[in-house]
Amino acid sequence: MIGVVPDDHRCIVIGAGLLGLAAAWAMARRGWQVLVLEAAGAPGHERSGSKGHARIFRLGYPDPLYVEMAVLARTRWWDLQAVTGRRLLEVTGQVTLGEEGTLDAIAEALEAAGAPVERVSASTAARRLPGIAATGTVLVEPDSGVLAADECLRALQEAAAVDLRTGTCVTSLRQSPDSVTVRTGDGSELQAASAIICAGPATLGLAGLAGVGEAAVAAGPSVPQVAYFAPRPDTDVVPPVFIEWGDDMVYGLPVPGGGPHAGTFKVAQHVPGPGLGSFDPADPLPLVADDPALLAPLTGAVARLLPSLDPRPVATECCVYDNSWDTDFILDRVGRIVVGCGTSGHAFKFGPLLGEFLAELAEGGRPEVELSRFGLARIGPSAHGPASKAR
Repeated sequence: MIGVVPDDHRCIVIGAGLLGLAAAWAMARRGWQVLVLEAAGAPGHERSGSKGHARIFRLGYPDPLYVEMAVLARTRWWDLQAVTGRRLLEVTGQVTLGEEGTLDAIAEALEAAGAPVERVSASTAARRLPGIAATGTVLVEPDSGVLAADECLRALQEAAAVDLRTGTCVTSLRQSPDSVTVRTGDGSELQAASAIICAGPATLGLAGLAGVGEAAVAAGPSVPQVAYFAPRPDTDVVPPVFIEWGDDMVYGLPVPGGGPHAGTFKVAQHVPGPGLGSFDPADPLPLVADDPALLAPLTGAVARLLPSLDPRPVATECCVYDNSWDTDFILDRVGRIVVGCGTSGHAFKFGPLLGEFLAELAEGGRPEVELSRFGLARIGPSAHGPASKAR
């Protein structure tokens, strides 16, 4: 616990996306007074990496650490459901496709964690989870499902019950041995015992204002393509959640009810996409236009794998990936500044668990998972070779 008197038991969280709201919820549960500052609009705004209506929740990774973290995160999602009464996680099962070696690694990691997984033929998968036209052996992961992403953000904000100020840009950060001072665009100065920065691609730049050095692990933001597909009129078959591991890394999931894309099937490519260069979350302009070269793998995957869907998208969008060079998250503390970023497009499923980790770092505690792998000081790509694929 940071050595401050109770009246100074205050934390400023910068960024009201998934990580920021999860950290705020975790800090509030620990008895801290929390202020959340967001440069743009309401949580889930157009330039937020957390925007949208649906995300995959899965345990299946070829990396045992991520399987362990997903198991821990699932309990936190259930806790949040119980606290708020909102339906956040729907378990649907999942079909995982890819090369045999990758499937072997995923199955071994799941089995080591005690999570159910079954290797089945394509015909068996199609019979049990209709709508997928696999051509080889696949994994069936029964505990995977869909997170209602927009409901998750609402639930975190509701559960945290903290002071949230939108449209508030941070212009400077200073830290001393005893406190952090945050200056905002309107000239206000705010003081707290600690600050947690979860501002997506802007995180490390803001941390640099407080003297946190440039991190070799950082990578620029990018904008992958997303498309939504409707069922063919002659069928009511809904494809299962799927991931096809490989260079293209295509995935898809049904979109739950309540949003503008309800009843459609979301398909995206889990690769970085075009780089953004500079990024301002408060910029009102659209991110980028649809890219035909990025849409082609999505429509091709639907035509190849999902016979119950019309391969012509009914809606498209782009999303922001806040990347690290190796796809591992960035979770660390320097002085009284805690940073949470580098989510690399696969962090949503871990949201409340990552919030717990950031809160532990802010309090000076020991998270239940060793976080050295996610530190700011890890070696960058020039010294370490090609990026790993934790995805």
